[in-house]
Formats: sequence, C-alpha cells, structure tokens
Amino acid sequence: MTATYSFLTVHRPAPHAMASALAGALGTRVEDVDAADEDMARTDDRNWAAPVLCTYRSVAGDLALAWDVSVPDAVAPLPTEAEAALRLAGSLGTTVLYPAQEAPPSAYWAAGPDGTVTRARLYEGEGGLPVHVVDAVEAPMKQLPAARVEVLAEILREQHVETPVTDAFAVEADPRGDASATGTVNRAREALLLWERLVRRIDAGWLPGGRYPFELYTEDLRTRDFLSELAETVGPERALLVRAVAELDEVFRRGTEDDAGALLGRLTRSGSAVAHRGWWWHRRPVELPWNS
Repeated sequence: MTATYSFLTVHRPAPHAMASALAGALGTRVEDVDAADEDMARTDDRNWAAPVLCTYRSVAGDLALAWDVSVPDAVAPLPTEAEAALRLAGSLGTTVLYPAQEAPPSAYWAAGPDGTVTRARLYEGEGGLPVHVVDAVEAPMKQLPAARVEVLAEILREQHVETPVTDAFAVEADPRGDASATGTVNRAREALLLWERLVRRIDAGWLPGGRYPFELYTEDLRTRDFLSELAETVGPERALLVRAVAELDEVFRRGTEDDAGALLGRLTRSGSAVAHRGWWWHRRPVELPWNS
C-alpha cells in the first residue's frame, strides 16, 4: 500500500531543499526522497527506487508549486497530511496548503511557518499555468496578504452535527422512508435539520471553531419562521413536528437571552420591526460567534 500527500506552497524551494524538508516531515533519510519536476516523470533521470517520490509542478497566482508525494506504508509511522504540512511549513519557511475533507473543492487548510493553521478557500483557474487564488482564510496569514479574513460559511454547512431530534422525527413521520422528496414531511425534516444544527452549535458553545457568520444565523432564524408555517400544513404528522420543534426551541432558549430584538434589529437594520417577528428574533446568543 502507498500513502499519498498533496501540498501547495507559496514559495518555490529548490528540489534538494524539498527533499530535505520531506525527509524531516516524514521521519526518513534524505537519500530516501526523490523530488523532481513533473516533466521528468517519464524519464530515467529520476531515482525511481527511492521510497519517497515527490513530483512537483509550477502553478500561478498566490501559490508557486503543487506537490504530489507518494510514500510506501513501509516508511512508518507516517504523519497525517496536517502534521506533515505543518512540519514542511516550519522547515521551509513557507505557507503550505492541503485539501480539507469537506465536499467543496475550494475547501483547504493552510499551515504557516509560524505555526498558524487555519481554513482557506482556494479557487483554481486555467491559463498558461494553473492559477490558484486563495480567496479567504479564517485567520490572518502573513504570506497570503490578499486573502480576506472571514468565517468560511460553506465549510460550516458541510460540518457534521448530531441531530437526534430530527432523526427521530424522520423515523416516526416516514417509517418506510418513501415520503416524496418535495412533500410536506420531507420539507419539514429538512427545515428541522437546519434548525437543530443551529441549536446544537449554540448548546456546544459554537464548537468546533467558535465562530458562526451572522448571515448564516439569520438564515437559520428564517428556517424557524418556515417551521411555524409548516406546522399549519404538515397534516397528520403535525403533532410530531410541533413536539420536535418545542424540544429544540428549549435548547435555543438555554443558549440565548431576551433583549427584545435590540441586537438583531440593529444588525439587520430593521429596527423595531423585529418586534413583530417570532420570539426567536427577540433573543440573542449569550455567546456571540461573530463580531458585532
């Protein structure tokens, strides 16, 4: 079996420096590492017998090199991609990006030479060379000064959150799992899922990252609006939905406090109009996960 690593670096170190840094990151000898440009991948000039093979190629934009590293399992114990990236960053003095597990292809991690590790949004384009633009990061990175610093909402949407109340509702309301995808029951399940994801995050102190964009928060409050509307049309499953919403509402109340809608009125620029919305608009999180 062979392990693989994918890295992108802000700088373009020399091949011998790459080999030395990889040896240190992977815990092997420098002579066991062969680093070469992809143009040599089909030549006999490489040391194909080296246990660690690194093939790199030039890229344009905010980054300089893309690395593809293959390592046999015999080189053990192998570090995770995150551990290896941080070691490379420190050794080479460059910021190293590596892919995240979430579905969006733009989802990456960035490890800086100062030890900073943060989420990054990477866009790829085509040109004479592949163009890589680091659009945003969740923490400032000195070597990526053009990247905006913000919470990456698309990653939050992909993160797994336990939703036991929604799961129980789905089993009771659709025991055979054959409800129409566009039917009321499934729409209720989807809305309940979004509401539960928010209240579980509040209950956990906004873990794992401790931050949540205000825009996503208000989207979730509008989902709670929708649940109230659905409760009037869901049919025989209404009692199940009302019970599930009430259970989640109680969790929401625990992590919020009533301020008569003052915060949301100010942030949404709707002022006192918030007072005419559902009670969930009248409350604010005890711990604010955004800069207000």
